[in-house]
Amino acid sequence: MKKRTLSIVAFSAIFAFATLTSCGGGNHQKEVTQEETTTEEDVVEKVVEETVAKPTQAGADLFKANACVACHQEDRKIVGPSLKDIATGYTDNTEGLIAFLAGEGEAIIDPSQAAVMAPQIETTKAMSNEERTSIADYIMSTK
Repeated sequence: MKKRTLSIVAFSAIFAFATLTSCGGGNHQKEVTQEETTTEEDVVEKVVEETVAKPTQAGADLFKANACVACHQEDRKIVGPSLKDIATGYTDNTEGLIAFLAGEGEAIIDPSQAAVMAPQIETTKAMSNEERTSIADYIMSTK
């Protein structure tokens, strides 16, 4: 009788131990690791978004505030070329776009419209280099 009671107690102890250690014990570590990884990825993604979004949003705000949208739309030509066409034309040449906005460079997209753009260039010439750079970054982000 003692052997049988001892066997039942031993079996119960082993069963309880196995149940406790197998109820998510290993999965819990994976969840914590996954949450930590997700948190790190979220932090990196947020920093990247803020780094890119702030100048782009500032440029978009300046672009709208200075009525550039009256002639330039993101994906279609109105009076001037679309922003996507400008961004494509100035690929790897953001400095050329900034120089154009400063009145120090030639238009490489639709140069026949440069005379129409001349009064607006006076507005962008009066801006700070940071403002012109923000507008150029916004334009380049549309391609």
